[in-house]
Amino acid sequence: MFLRKSKVVLGISGGIAAYKAVELIRELQKRGADVLVAVTPNALKFLGEATLSSISGKPVYRDIFQTDGQVKHVSVSSWGDCFVVAPATANTIAKMACGIADNPVTELSLCFGRGIICPSMNVRMYENPITQENLKKLKGMGFEVVEPESGYLACGEEGRGRLAPVEDIVDAVEYWLSPKLLRGKSVLITAGPTREYIDPVRFISNPSSGRMGFSLARAARAFGADVTLITGRVCLRTPYGVKRVNVETVEQMHSEVMKHIKGADIFISSAAVGDYAPVETFSEKIKKGESLTLKLRRTVDILKEVGKRKERGQFIVGFAAETENLIENARRKLAEKNLDAVVANDARRAFESGETEVYLITGGEEKRIEGSKEEVSFEILREIAEILAKERTC
Repeated sequence: MFLRKSKVVLGISGGIAAYKAVELIRELQKRGADVLVAVTPNALKFLGEATLSSISGKPVYRDIFQTDGQVKHVSVSSWGDCFVVAPATANTIAKMACGIADNPVTELSLCFGRGIICPSMNVRMYENPITQENLKKLKGMGFEVVEPESGYLACGEEGRGRLAPVEDIVDAVEYWLSPKLLRGKSVLITAGPTREYIDPVRFISNPSSGRMGFSLARAARAFGADVTLITGRVCLRTPYGVKRVNVETVEQMHSEVMKHIKGADIFISSAAVGDYAPVETFSEKIKKGESLTLKLRRTVDILKEVGKRKERGQFIVGFAAETENLIENARRKLAEKNLDAVVANDARRAFESGETEVYLITGGEEKRIEGSKEEVSFEILREIAEILAKERTC
């Protein structure tokens, strides 16, 4: 959410993944960034200049002798808040590491002195010790490397070298530009639904999408925290830089939370944890009949367990999805489970909508926050960071 009004300079080098730059520009713009494009000569063999200027809304910096009355590489680097090279070929990475400034992208690399590098190349080129040494050198200079993926490559080979997903690159930009309000903090977050199996194909669950928990994880990471996300089954991409642990049942989630809670500075329980599970489960699929009676038992209350074991300095946050008496029930949960804060929301809107409205309740204060789940997540984490900062000064 910290790309609004930010200025991103995108350097594109001459690799087949250059076509993804169009999608990258669009995604950066969707999150509020202003984008200026610089290219190597070979990049224009894969992408048309007219396409890039039309999408970015600005002339493309394509020639080191190009001028607009100013020294172009100086004016562009002074304008930009963040420098990104995507795709970064082995050739461009080598030039950047050696300080060669013979095209707009490598020139800007010297002017910025740091930024984000997104390698894309053949697996053998990527794994070559020379390329790895160049990347290591650039990391030491302050560049962030968004590692490539493994998979089928354009050359027909398989291995590591595919450009990282556009969403990961944008997350990396967001991380780069966000204030590090939670630097040095360890944050543990639960997300998504749990499943309690009746037989191998039937289970009790709920319609939680997990979006809020994943958005909270992305926000915590953007603020500089070390983030672990424990999640039930959801169809969501793991936020860039976040450690993900997959679970299904309440018992599995409980086990992982207890394993990771020690040492966590902040715990946020945003998962829709099931309250009941079948007393009896069947190893084979139950055949259809006229009726089926299920006897249910209470599951372990993970949040309550965490509250009981809370260590000095830990900040514990619960979620309260209610259909009535929202604030009253949330405050009861705050007290009964020994929490530091509760995020209260209307259960009828909590699961489906991309937009949400919540109340962050701490001690004697209530703050209403509304917007997309992404916007609300960043605001929740900002508030938590402010509370922790005040506690340190008291």
